[in-house]
This record gives sequence, structure tokens and C-alpha cells, in this order.
Amino acid sequence: MSFPEKLKSIRTAAGITQQHMANELGVDKTTYSGYETGRRQPDIPKLRRLAQVLQVPADQLLETESGWGATAEELRQVHKYRLLDLHGKELVDLVLDKEYSRMTQQAEEEQEPRGWVTYINCYDLAVSAGTGEPWVDAAYKTRLEIRGELVPERAHFCVRVNGRSMEPAYRDGDIVFVERIDGCVNEGEIGIFFLNGEGYIKRLGRGELVSLNPEYQPIRLHDYDNFRCQGRVLDKLERGREKG
Repeated sequence: MSFPEKLKSIRTAAGITQQHMANELGVDKTTYSGYETGRRQPDIPKLRRLAQVLQVPADQLLETESGWGATAEELRQVHKYRLLDLHGKELVDLVLDKEYSRMTQQAEEEQEPRGWVTYINCYDLAVSAGTGEPWVDAAYKTRLEIRGELVPERAHFCVRVNGRSMEPAYRDGDIVFVERIDGCVNEGEIGIFFLNGEGYIKRLGRGELVSLNPEYQPIRLHDYDNFRCQGRVLDKLERGREKG
């Protein structure tokens, strides 16, 4: 059983909620949830606090079927380290300390008053909620820093809305969070679509892309169209809130 699985199992058996655990660790619920999904790793002080709250030895949380938390590859690295002379160990320790500091810097920043943030790719070339905007998969993107609780867990990227055809749900300048999927969204769902070189946010209808604003006519789909779904729209961030 992996660490995330064991953590969830022990917490559930103890009848403790994720919110309670987050409060005890001094983090938000999203951060704690990441410990149970494997998306995030607690540092040593938080591991100690986890063990205290759950009233189990820290070794029990880290222990796996192989006996402890190290993988076979990690054990091989430990064996190599033990064969090094003093000079070699000093070099490895230097690199290890620098990399550890780099990887833990974000965790330390999360303790600052501004709160937890996440970083997500945003396509600067706005997806159209009107007559269409050119869409390029690999270009025109930046990294946005957004408060973590505003970003859906399954979001892979986001785009800006351009136009009025999806009002009132999605307005010009809003940011929408998108989940990449295999195939296409289901009929009736809102997605991001590529159609003949242009990008749209629309609801998928039967053989057409539908606007929420009745002033805009549906866009018919044909067999000869260059059409594909870029992903499913999960949620939105209203214009101007990405820095809030």
C-alpha cells in the first residue's frame, strides 16, 4: 500500500475528515487532499504532525509492503552512496541540499500570508464566444498564478473568453478552466473546440455547436470540417480575479 493510500485508510478508519486534518496541519483542504492523491508530498514536520493527529507511529505511515518507504531504486542509490569516499559524499550532499531547497521553496511560500497558489498554463489567444478566433495548440501561452482554491483539481489549462455568445454564463474576458479528454465532450456539455482553424467555447449539440446567448445562431458541423474537441470546461474565473 502506498503512502497516499495508507494515509487515507488510517484517516478514514479514525473517522477524521480531510478538513480536520488540514486544520491540524495549518494548510488548506486542497493541499491536504493532494497528500492523499499523491499530487503533493508533506515535508518532515508535517509528517510528524500527521502521525500525531492520527495517533500512529510515523514509521507506520511510511511503511510499505517492502518494509519501509524506500523504492528499489532509492535503495540502490543508498548502496552507491555508502561506497563513496568522504569527498564523494560531500559532493552528493551539496547537490542534494541544493535540490531539496529548490523543491521545498514552494511549500515554504505557501505558508506566507498570501495563501496557497497554483500555476497553470493559460492560452493568451482568446477562445471565441463569438465568431471564432485562430487556435494554435503549442503557442501563445503563459503561466498564471492563481489562488489554489479557485482552480478545479482536474484542470489542465485555461483560456480567456472573447465575445458575448456564451453570456450570461461566460462573459468576455473570463478565464475558463479546461480538462483535456480523449475524444469529445458529451452532447449538452460545454467544451473548447477547434473548427477549421478557429477556437470556440460552445455547448455541443447534435451536429452543431450551440451558443448560450440566443442572439447567436448555432454553428453546423459537417463531415468535411476540420473539427476536434480541445477539452471539457470545468469552471470559470471572472475577469480580473486571477490576481485576487
